Amino acid sequence: MIPTGSLFIFLAACMFLAEAQAVLAADVGVKPSSGDAKRGEELYRASCSVCHGAQAGGNIGPRLAGNPILSNDEAFWKIVYEGRHVMPPLKGVVTEQQMADIRAWLRTLR
Repeated sequence: MIPTGSLFIFLAACMFLAEAQAVLAADVGVKPSSGDAKRGEELYRASCSVCHGAQAGGNIGPRLAGNPILSNDEAFWKIVYEGRHVMPPLKGVVTEQQMADIRAWLRTLR
């Protein structure tokens, strides 16, 4: 059984993510080889900070600043596309370029 507080947080995060879609413009393409950290910071704040913290230090979701997953292409994209634990799958919600931008910004953090 999921505690009521955890369920509320999860539902709030899902609603926040749905609202963030309006901020994240849709475009389709192949996985970009690099991202724009400046743009990524804005995107992160609009869509990821509610669960991962304002500076990616962790909150509901794990700490992303300095996380080794950022260096593992296969694992990173698998989590982004399929989700993990309470993180919903983001395939179709954010574009690959947007995720590359977010990842570029996360890589600037320690």
